Amino acid sequence: MTEQCTQRQVELLHHTLGLSIDRRDPYRNHFVASPGHHDMPDLEALEALGLMARSPTPKFCADGDIVFRVTDVGRAVALDSLPPPPKPTRYGEWLDADCCESFGEFLCGSRLPTLDARRQYEGGKARWQWRMYRRDSFGYREIAGEWADTKKAAKASYKAALKAHREAKTRNQPCSR
Repeated sequence: MTEQCTQRQVELLHHTLGLSIDRRDPYRNHFVASPGHHDMPDLEALEALGLMARSPTPKFCADGDIVFRVTDVGRAVALDSLPPPPKPTRYGEWLDADCCESFGEFLCGSRLPTLDARRQYEGGKARWQWRMYRRDSFGYREIAGEWADTKKAAKASYKAALKAHREAKTRNQPCSR
């Protein structure tokens, strides 16, 4: 039956039922169109295929409006033509989780870098400086960048310190034979 429908007609079935790639349970079943509506030819074609049927028009609708509903056969076609659900992502897992305050905390846990700030006084003028660091599992500073005048420079310094830490760690690993 799907091969008789155009892609636009399948999309109309999905829209009428409220289906999408993320929502696979129909939550509505109506499409209101007037005689000059641009989707009317496709709706009538779906009706001719037996995938949609006309329903009585409620009194609150305008005169001449037509209410289409998806039939049981149309529902099956719409559900069968949905693309496969997307692969789960870490971001989706975080949205479903009820454990963390931020996405960064979800990804890194206690190893999330922290931004530190201090005010420096030079010649009576104050200026801010920034530094990023990461704590180990015991709460001690494990990796720290240098103090910098901008957050961007502080992040770059932290990334350089992190890279040096990783390289030192791999050099100190014993070779397995």
